Amino acid sequence: MKPFARLSVAAVFAAVVFGSPVARAQETGVAGELERTATTTPQEKLEYAEEATQEMRDAIREATRMVESARKDNEVERLQCVTARLTSLRSLLQVSESAQAAMQQFIEAGELERADHELRKIAVARTKTRALLAEAERCVSGTTALEPGETIVVVEGGEFIDESGLLDIDEDPFDLGNDPPEASPFQ
Repeated sequence: MKPFARLSVAAVFAAVVFGSPVARAQETGVAGELERTATTTPQEKLEYAEEATQEMRDAIREATRMVESARKDNEVERLQCVTARLTSLRSLLQVSESAQAAMQQFIEAGELERADHELRKIAVARTKTRALLAEAERCVSGTTALEPGETIVVVEGGEFIDESGLLDIDEDPFDLGNDPPEASPFQ
């Protein structure tokens, strides 16, 4: 075996056994976003917030194009699917823009803990935006659960019903034994 080949096999073995440092560095999702923004300077926080809200605006533009395409093709189910995601995307952008403004005020006031809280809101919204855009793309590509399928429902337990289809009740649990007095003068 060539020395280079041995090194490659050893590197692959070490990566599998001990974990790849590259895989750890590329964490995705909310945890990755929060970890990445935890030790940033106030200026980097502001830049991150602007970058994140711009990504959300771009996602809204893309989802709006998908809505128009589905409307043009007269695909009602796909239109409803994408429209639902677009509505959520718009809400996330509103939350992020509010958080961005609040974060800037907190940074100017020197309240970094509160600024970090607003930054976490933006990071969560950015991650959710990416997920919603991916869902909208699946709506358009037809890989959603829009296709008809077979549903099986199994019911266990319950009451015994006789041949007439009525439930035989021996005693009414809500009957207290006496009727309330007439409350209305009209009979």
